[in-house]
Amino acid sequence: MFSKTAKYYDLIYAFKDYEKEAKDIKDLIKKEHPTAKSILDVACGTAEHAKYLSREFQIDGIDMEPEFVEIAQSKISTAQFWQADMSDFSLPQRYDVVQCLFSSIGYLQEEQQVVDALICFKNHLNPNGIILVEPWFTPEQWIVGSPHMVTVDLPDLKISRMNTSGLDGKISKIHFHYLIGKPERVEHLTEDHNLALYTVDEMLSFFEEAELNVHYDPDGIFGRGLYIAKS
Repeated sequence: MFSKTAKYYDLIYAFKDYEKEAKDIKDLIKKEHPTAKSILDVACGTAEHAKYLSREFQIDGIDMEPEFVEIAQSKISTAQFWQADMSDFSLPQRYDVVQCLFSSIGYLQEEQQVVDALICFKNHLNPNGIILVEPWFTPEQWIVGSPHMVTVDLPDLKISRMNTSGLDGKISKIHFHYLIGKPERVEHLTEDHNLALYTVDEMLSFFEEAELNVHYDPDGIFGRGLYIAKS
């Protein structure tokens, strides 16, 4: 999904305050599971959340994008990162917390995939462990035809990423266009990102099917809500 632009990811998403979000996650974990020592970061991306959380916890991660795994490993020498599918993975360790942040769960476009992922998360928990899932938008929140732009402006690198929001049934469609300017040339790249739009009730039913007890915080850490679950 980010195979063409992984190396630019941290620059493009510099608008996110990962340090503050990591503090909010840490505070939430301390409230929900005061003795938690370890975290598995599912769909960890470039490990920006994990980088800050590693100051307090032993943290490992998985991601589908191999370049993200390489970048993540380069940031945290004490962690282990694997390339893996969040809906079908098996690791040798168990964790006090399994988290899946920044709406990555939305990339699972089939309902059964979400249930399978939650079962995987549960199977990697230590006793009394917790699961944190930050969802993608709900159907009523998704605005079709809304244009978006993010820019990077460095002396020797300019990036403009633009897209409009589309819809196909219950799948939100994002077709990114990147203009990447370097001293030698300007490059045009495109990427397609398709994420499922699940209602809150649907998400709650997925947790129930995975035999997890869950409660929902409509605000969460980034304004997209947060599901907090225990087995």
